[in-house]
Amino acid sequence: MTHSNRHIACLIAICTLYLPVEVQGQILTDTTRTETIQEVSVIGERTAGARAVSAQKMADTRLMQATGSLQISDVIKYFSGATVKDYGGVGGLKTVSVRGLGASHTAVAYDGIIITDNQTGQIDLGRFSANQASSVRLVSGPDNDLLQTAAMAAQAAAITVSSARPQLNGAKRDVQDELKYGSFNTFSALANTAFDLGHGNALTAQAELLYTDGNYPYIQNNGDNSATKTRDNSDVTRFRAEAAWFSTLNGNTELTVRAYLYLSSQGLPANILYNDNASGERLWNREGFVQSSLRKELSERLTLKASAKYGITHTRYLDPKVNNSAGQTDNRYTEQEGYLSGVLLYRLTNSLSASAALDGRLSKLDGNGKNQASPTRATVNASAALKYVSERVTLTGRLNYVGTVEETRIRKAAESYSHLSPVIGANWLIWPAAGLHLRASYTGTYRLPTFNDLYFEQIGRRDLKPERASVTSAGLVLENEAGNWEISFYADAYNSSVKDRILAVPGKNTAIWMMKNVGHVVTHGLETGVDVICMEGRIRPAAKLSYTYQRAMDKSDSGSSTWNHQLPYTPRHSASAVAWIETPLVNLSLNCIYSGDYYSNDYNGPEYHMPSYYEAGCSAWRSFNFSRITSTVKVECINFTDSRYELVRNFPMPGRQFRLTLKADF
Repeated sequence: MTHSNRHIACLIAICTLYLPVEVQGQILTDTTRTETIQEVSVIGERTAGARAVSAQKMADTRLMQATGSLQISDVIKYFSGATVKDYGGVGGLKTVSVRGLGASHTAVAYDGIIITDNQTGQIDLGRFSANQASSVRLVSGPDNDLLQTAAMAAQAAAITVSSARPQLNGAKRDVQDELKYGSFNTFSALANTAFDLGHGNALTAQAELLYTDGNYPYIQNNGDNSATKTRDNSDVTRFRAEAAWFSTLNGNTELTVRAYLYLSSQGLPANILYNDNASGERLWNREGFVQSSLRKELSERLTLKASAKYGITHTRYLDPKVNNSAGQTDNRYTEQEGYLSGVLLYRLTNSLSASAALDGRLSKLDGNGKNQASPTRATVNASAALKYVSERVTLTGRLNYVGTVEETRIRKAAESYSHLSPVIGANWLIWPAAGLHLRASYTGTYRLPTFNDLYFEQIGRRDLKPERASVTSAGLVLENEAGNWEISFYADAYNSSVKDRILAVPGKNTAIWMMKNVGHVVTHGLETGVDVICMEGRIRPAAKLSYTYQRAMDKSDSGSSTWNHQLPYTPRHSASAVAWIETPLVNLSLNCIYSGDYYSNDYNGPEYHMPSYYEAGCSAWRSFNFSRITSTVKVECINFTDSRYELVRNFPMPGRQFRLTLKADF
């Protein structure tokens, strides 16, 4: 045990010994003693989404607490059908691929407004704290929501991170403070304040600081000469601040305005195959945006939703050890984007509704390189949808359109592009007494080339075509109640196809690579899960299980050595399990993630084989009252079996970790 871990173990023991007996909640009295049930806040909806036409998974605050999620990427790992690629540690890049389509085919939204990165096309989910979220929702296919923006509706899958309007229950303000300390000198501090301004107005402000030196031990395997080393240059410092104003006007209009600031500085640890314990690469990010959303009931049948956003991101990458005239690489980029969206929903009858959505986006990328193209892209998304709902049937249909126009500072810009894609879905309640639904959907979608794909020096190709994808899915979902228990089960089989995959391939020689449309991937899969929750009682257990099978095959060239080989970093089998129990004395949880073996290369040779792994964690927490202050103490052990594994080859994940959380609400 390291010196740091001994301190943590002692602190955990002291907190356990001196936890107060009085805890928050409802007092149940019998003839012998008085006991307290801890408060439970239930936010969100049933996770399987019985009336949905496609697979939907939901994580509320209870699940995020039970899994010990620090970042949104930690939550997604427990969703079937989603594969998280993690480059290790708190600061490692974390992206998600849904149903084998790749990270760029999954939209990410914050309070319903899409987050974009036109430079790389990949949203790092590790940059979003789980503390800011009241729920995280993944929809794999068409969404029942006709007020969805056109940009969100156009994607094959969508992750929505939602923040809740503060519920002050008559109080004028609410203050929450939280401190976390864990292994590898990981520290975070959170302060959150909510104010009731009266007349239907509320204001929230939140700030969070996270630091870790990230220097965790790992084992470098080298035959008989394996050695234990320490990860270097893994430090991360992040600061996030948000403020949001919520307003209800005239009872039929809701307005939300949010300002967001994110600052980070971190080292980029090297691939351990080449690690000389002196990696000096650094990455800095400064991101800010202001967004606003207005929802208004224009009449009993007509609803308007309008959104606007402006964001700016500064990125700097420094490599001080480069064999060039400057002796270093110092790349700096600035990306700006303005976004407007409008959706109109009209209820034609009690069963039939229609909507029309129009989005406009203007994106620009500038850099400090001499040959920077400095592209500007104007994107228009439009969508028209119909939904029919009866007691037993839900039908949805949507037609999505995208059009782009680009300009560059130097050389020729990419050609303009336009595309139409259909989306349909159906849900049928076939056994009302059991709550059994059948559902099926088809989604046509696309992935635009990123600015790096098109304009990156030497390898970019301006004649790239967008990737075209389709997903067909069919399954069943069962949701029912038995006494105090809520039980849900779902199973969906799917087939996805991606054509014109954008890949980097050798050009004139193996030293010069270029982007090309050469790929075709077909994925056959099955995702299934079961949730069991006891909602009432002195002792309330709950469990969530999920399993995914994915056969993601390269169908690019029948004569190539990779024909029918599994896609890199895509296990055929993966599973997760979370179980927790809430009791009058203490709450306990146990979670586990399993991944079958997979490969790190398109060619599934033995030299690229990645072994299966699992990671298990446990936690205990308890709430108690001091006068008007509600406090919570939580202790966690992450990866308590000290499983050593890599999600990305030569980027090892941390082993056993401990974490202590102290939270106060007053």
